Amino acid sequence: MTASGIAARTATHAELEVVTGLCLEAFADEAVAAWIIPDPAERQRNLREMFSASLETVIEAGAMILAIDPGGTPIATSIWLPRDAASEPTEPEPSVVEDGSQARRMRAVETATQARRPQGSYLHLSSMATLPDHRGRGAGSAMLHAGLERSRTLDLPVYLEASTSDNRRLYARSGFHDLGEPIHLPEGGPSLQPMWAETAR
Repeated sequence: MTASGIAARTATHAELEVVTGLCLEAFADEAVAAWIIPDPAERQRNLREMFSASLETVIEAGAMILAIDPGGTPIATSIWLPRDAASEPTEPEPSVVEDGSQARRMRAVETATQARRPQGSYLHLSSMATLPDHRGRGAGSAMLHAGLERSRTLDLPVYLEASTSDNRRLYARSGFHDLGEPIHLPEGGPSLQPMWAETAR
């Protein structure tokens, strides 16, 4: 638990509906999603489709860590996926898009990020987002602490791609370091900074 009283724990199946609503609000202004689908209303429709199709599987796998406020309400979410070079990881599809420019940008993200992901076994912090009214109050730090504890238990390093400078600073404070140069998405898209954390027991 942080000094502000925020705790972190694994999401449960009973929270699926609450978590879906949380994700829709928390990811509404996420940098990559906003670049792929610029129209906010259309973005919400696509995010709803994506989360409806994927969150149950993520929660049942125990791969989602939530931040919980002092009143017991989930205010932030993060997904920690195990990766193994011997098998193709299972994770939610990033979006459901049909428009040509959106599909092109989605493919650009997938191609660029897959090319930079490391070999071997590790946890992939594939996404993390906090409700707008709760940002900057320790939710991200609480989830990172819980996720890094999990990585130490599993004896696995952690990989992520930071999509904003604020996130990059947050991750750096938690022990992550840059892994190579940023990934620059085309057509004026955001830059993603690959980052890595070794987790000694």
